[in-house]
Amino acid sequence: MVSHLENKKIKMLACFIAVVSLVLPSSQTYAQGAVRQTADVVGQGPAGPVVSPDGASLIRTKNGITASINMPTPMSGSYSYPPTNPFQTVEPVAGIPEVFTGWLFFFNDPGNCEVANQCIPPPPGTPAPNDFTEGRGGVYNFAGHALSGRGSLNMVGHISVGEMQFGGPFALDNPTGAEIHLAVAPHGLLVPELMPEQINTPVGNPSFWWLARLQAPTE
Repeated sequence: MVSHLENKKIKMLACFIAVVSLVLPSSQTYAQGAVRQTADVVGQGPAGPVVSPDGASLIRTKNGITASINMPTPMSGSYSYPPTNPFQTVEPVAGIPEVFTGWLFFFNDPGNCEVANQCIPPPPGTPAPNDFTEGRGGVYNFAGHALSGRGSLNMVGHISVGEMQFGGPFALDNPTGAEIHLAVAPHGLLVPELMPEQINTPVGNPSFWWLARLQAPTE
């Protein structure tokens, strides 16, 4: 019997074979019970320049969130590569194709964060209390691709209420009211012996990522 995690890895690998992200929402649309938001993608790091205006989007329903990021594919060798970590023990370096992963950080109760409605994902191992414990947050991997050459980097994924999270103490249970951060992490050159884990595990920290922040919608 295929586990939930194994099934997700299979889907990510299929996505790889087929292909071989702080700013406030700029718009939101209410229709048929769903809420759509968009935000600029910035990077690398939260103080980085806008690389894709309105390039991040969410569609929120009571059952879950569909997240997407569309941005120019970072050109090999043109940006900063993160160091190794326990998930990626081979140093990320420039090459073709390069791997990118998409991450969704959420805070079910953003008003409870240390700064209300301006939540910050705590680094791994940060002692409680932190914005994950107080804001009831966590993180999901929602996409992973390996790309060659120019063009657009497109990442799309859906997170359902209650779905097992990659990290953090809580699962998503407030999709219409959660604060959401999207991140794109660069893994450098595709390393066959690290597949498929290389396209569904994290690397680096926010200073190396392309980012977008989408606060809870307001009526």
